[in-house]
Amino acid sequence: INSLEESLGFPLFERTLKGIKLTSAGKAFYEDSKKLVQSYNNAAEKAKSISENKSDSVRIGIMDTFADEFMLANWFSADEEKYKTHSNMLFFGTSNENISNMFQSIGKDIDLCVDIYDEQAAKRFGLNAVKISEAKICCAVPFNHRLSGKTEISFDDLCGEKIATLKKGRSLVWDNAISSIKEDYFGFNIFEIEKFNIKTFNRCENENRIMFVTENSKKVYPFFKCIPLSKTYSIPFGLYYSKNANERTMKLIELIKSFSR
Repeated sequence: INSLEESLGFPLFERTLKGIKLTSAGKAFYEDSKKLVQSYNNAAEKAKSISENKSDSVRIGIMDTFADEFMLANWFSADEEKYKTHSNMLFFGTSNENISNMFQSIGKDIDLCVDIYDEQAAKRFGLNAVKISEAKICCAVPFNHRLSGKTEISFDDLCGEKIATLKKGRSLVWDNAISSIKEDYFGFNIFEIEKFNIKTFNRCENENRIMFVTENSKKVYPFFKCIPLSKTYSIPFGLYYSKNANERTMKLIELIKSFSR
């Protein structure tokens, strides 16, 4: 620790007779370092998955932001007697840079990925895309919130609320849907979050805040009710794959498409 503090040029800990504790700079350094370590672990796991990839496997890129329930309910319910090809999941993180990396990896390090269906994104990266599902945008409402007893959220209900939504720029399709809600529903404020994860759900539950989510995430966090808006706004989800996708990949895509019919 002394060597680290010396190389950094500032103290990480306050040392007193009662013990030690992190300085403000130490806390900031710790939080940022955790992100670096996680990025390293993700990179190592991704590289390991690619290295150990079997020739008969379909490599699937995924981000933990969306479509959790769809994947669990449908992708992995395939009968192995009908579909005997293995599949490997590679997680890419959740930043805009991670999304670009995932799309650019299709046909190289991975065979396909699932994300919000966006024809323009597919064209921009030279990919094929097929829509597999559609999910309504709902309000994730903490059980202690004044609106938790509602069966749907009306225009007036949201007045005065501060609502969490995904950071602008993650998906044009999502951004447009939220813009439409803001045009139709008046009097609420937005605060942006980097991603949907347990930490974000915990924060909103502790602060008694509503979140805009898709209905396919309704079982992700047990202390929220997923309540639909009185007017329907939907987000499409799809598969992205190479224009030169191999037979194994196309076989899996056809199987997934059959689940969505």
